[in-house]
Amino acid sequence: MKQKLLVIANPFSGTNAKSNLEKNLQRLNEGQFEMDVVFTQHAGHACDLALNGIQNGFDIVAAAGGDGTVNEVASVLAGTQTQLGILPSGSGNGFAMHLGLGRDAIKAFEILKHGQSIWVDTCKVNDKFFINVSGLGFDARVAYLTKYNKQRGFIPYLTTSLKEIRHFAPLNLELTWDEGTINGNFAAAIVANASMYGYNFTIAPTAALDDGLMDVILLKEAPVYKYLLASYRMLTKTIHQSPLVTSFRTSSLQIKIHKQDYFHVDGEGFIMDKDLTFSLQKKNIKVIANAQKG
Repeated sequence: MKQKLLVIANPFSGTNAKSNLEKNLQRLNEGQFEMDVVFTQHAGHACDLALNGIQNGFDIVAAAGGDGTVNEVASVLAGTQTQLGILPSGSGNGFAMHLGLGRDAIKAFEILKHGQSIWVDTCKVNDKFFINVSGLGFDARVAYLTKYNKQRGFIPYLTTSLKEIRHFAPLNLELTWDEGTINGNFAAAIVANASMYGYNFTIAPTAALDDGLMDVILLKEAPVYKYLLASYRMLTKTIHQSPLVTSFRTSSLQIKIHKQDYFHVDGEGFIMDKDLTFSLQKKNIKVIANAQKG
């Protein structure tokens, strides 16, 4: 019996038109799946479509979009037996890159046809779900400021980053986790389930999706030029070895901040108006990954 595959595509994600996506997937499917393709119409719509997929007995629900689309679909599939597929067609595609799926939806569909299904951890910060990376500080501020930007891709993100870094002030944070407490001024506190922001920028090189732990990366207070000089380390997967970084691993974390600021989940920015509590749900979702990765 053929597996039933539902593809939920975000026509607004990334920088490339999705007009030919359904036609290309039907051609590549070659009859392997009983497949439906549906398109989102507004923010949050992918959640409704994923729920419909579960209720209609689809074996796999695939998110065709960026990390935000993956976040919506995964938040519904978590805790069920329905498998998550990913056809990366967004801007950064960090979670897809971690899974070895690349950044091309068509190539990833071939992986989907032959990939392996694995159970991975998921996380929450307060009541918000994430599967890739969350955090607060500079990256969260940029994520929030670019949230409503009609332009997509790396250039708008880079432009906002360069503008904001000139007058960004570190945050005074108190972090409490399984084994202790840290107080200090930090440019960012990153909480990672997977390793990558996207665009090959690796923020948590040691992160594993099935270890029951979140990797916490703290960027210490420092002159701006030191952050810029150290940025290459995200491309060489050595950021955790920088003297600007303190890191640890934990299954739970609370962050207290003394003023209103921003946080993000899987790249989407929000206003932080209370303390943040991070939790992990071990092996909570089944994901199709590249069997040839590594």
